[in-house]
Amino acid sequence: MASPVHTTLIMQQNAQRMTGAFIKIEEADFRKILNENKGLLVIQSKTGVISKSHLYLTSYKGFVLYAKSKQPIHIPEGHEVIQVANVSLPMM
Repeated sequence: MASPVHTTLIMQQNAQRMTGAFIKIEEADFRKILNENKGLLVIQSKTGVISKSHLYLTSYKGFVLYAKSKQPIHIPEGHEVIQVANVSLPMM
């Protein structure tokens, strides 16, 4: 069985090889998409060591949208939220 560190490294390498559109949007635009749609899956994670921020991802019309925020974003009812410890985005 692989160690957690080895598993994390493999996940990061796989994320770097991913293809598809990962689009960074402004926090206000992310909130607007959440408010105008229902039933989205939202991934939420805290990032950073010194300067903490919140990272949010969702799939919308075939694209993976993500936004960072210094403060938590309110997720309206009707969406499924999954809290994760780590998110590996592809390097661009």
